[in-house]
Amino acid sequence: MEGPGNNRPVKRAGDSYTPHGTPEVRDWQKNTWTGPMPMNVSPFEEPEDAPELLKERSENLSDREGAFWQQATNGYQRTAGGDTQRTAAANKGKSQPKPKKKKTDGSSAGMRAALALVALAGITVCVLYFIVFRVREIRVEGNNLISRADVIRLSGIQYGSSILTLSEEDTKRELEARAVSEAKRTDNSNYYSLQFRYLDKIMPGTVVISVKEREPCCWMTLRGITFVMDKNRMVMYETEDPNVRPAKLVEVKGLNIRGGDHAGQTLTLNSAVQQSIFENLFLELKVLSCIEIVQEVDLSNTSSIFLITRDGYTVSLGDRERIHAKLRSMLYVRNKLLELERYGGSINVSVPEKPTYSPHGN
Repeated sequence: MEGPGNNRPVKRAGDSYTPHGTPEVRDWQKNTWTGPMPMNVSPFEEPEDAPELLKERSENLSDREGAFWQQATNGYQRTAGGDTQRTAAANKGKSQPKPKKKKTDGSSAGMRAALALVALAGITVCVLYFIVFRVREIRVEGNNLISRADVIRLSGIQYGSSILTLSEEDTKRELEARAVSEAKRTDNSNYYSLQFRYLDKIMPGTVVISVKEREPCCWMTLRGITFVMDKNRMVMYETEDPNVRPAKLVEVKGLNIRGGDHAGQTLTLNSAVQQSIFENLFLELKVLSCIEIVQEVDLSNTSSIFLITRDGYTVSLGDRERIHAKLRSMLYVRNKLLELERYGGSINVSVPEKPTYSPHGN
């Protein structure tokens, strides 16, 4: 339009002007059809400059279904009441929540772990018992009269057996019982001397059997039979030959015997005091290495013990107290008398610090 009086167009809201003052094309006039209306063309067809919209436009405009309206409403559509709801296509595209895993019962898991540990422990024990800890080497210590092979045989320990099941108490019982049986079967008194000390297990497969052989130290005559014993009154052998008298052993007199007077048995006495004196006296004689110089011991009176040496000295020990000190005093006096060439006589060491000597005839 032209303005009044100056032939300029009238300015309207939304108009813009070029630098020359002519109005520009308004925004709503851009990309509009300027030619004649085409005939026989659907008013819903898209213009030529936007043919891609035709593919996305819904064919059912009243229901507003299809990809176009779904995109335009971000996956929601309005219902008749005006509320929005998720369309089926949008729900299909949405990732479904993962099903929740059932919670594992803690007690069941603990039970399975415990069973696994028990099974593992069982397998370990079987491997150790049947494969690793087997007897592969047996050593013997302390034997002299009895061979190593005999000691192993009498002990009952077998190569290849489980080292874990070996018992020191069982081995001691088996070895000493079989030794007595072997002595009777073979009539070999050396087996009576065999005595168990200890059993040592060196893992994984070495066993050490420590033994000692009893040493005869004294003998006695009972009912015409000579019995030879060790310091613990173990009868090592017996004989009815009157000419058999052990030359280097001590003859014991005055014993009050209750039982055990057979080879392979331990002699038992009626008097506990006499039994204690016997054990203590012969232990000290062995410790002081003076068994060979003593010929006879008389224990008939436990309050007045007598010894007779092989060189003719009669020794009075008195009672059973301080046996060690009395024997040392006896040895000291005897050596001095031998130096002075005074043979025979009586030595009294009942008070070991004040020994006395009396020659024969006094």
